Amino acid sequence: MNMQPTTEITVATYKERIARLQAAMKEFGYQAVVLEPGPAMVYLTGVRWGKSERTFAVVLPAQGEPVWVLPGFEEARARELIHGGTGFSLSTGAPAPDIRVWQEDESPYQRIVQGIKDRAAGAPAGPARVGIDDTARFFVFDGIRKLAPKLDYTRAATVLKQGGVDSGAPPARGRN
Repeated sequence: MNMQPTTEITVATYKERIARLQAAMKEFGYQAVVLEPGPAMVYLTGVRWGKSERTFAVVLPAQGEPVWVLPGFEEARARELIHGGTGFSLSTGAPAPDIRVWQEDESPYQRIVQGIKDRAAGAPAGPARVGIDDTARFFVFDGIRKLAPKLDYTRAATVLKQGGVDSGAPPARGRN
């Protein structure tokens, strides 16, 4: 019998990857990392999504469950993909994934900012340090920044690399 090796990545592997990133986030003082679709999202969550004018993002907090932000009309398709990638819970017995949809007349950035704030429990005092993935588009970063100007925004490349992710993307303009 000729057995082909499987390349399927298990839920446990995604949990380990996120846990490694969360440990790096704590080490570097990050409260959250915001990812748009791209190599980091695929590596950490298994969710592969194309970029469009409608924001689809995940907030990975330094502790706790990811927060998914997506357009309402894409919810059913996204839930199928998230279920296959990070529809799991990081802790045993936790509820289904935290998915926050936005409608055409609502701001996806408000959902992202709220997700960051909701996962802030236990964070150090002072402005929260939030990493933005280098593959994130400027308008997404700018939308978040306008709603939460007191957060400390920085590139997520260092913490992502420490967490095992290497996107290979060049630094985006407008962020340091």
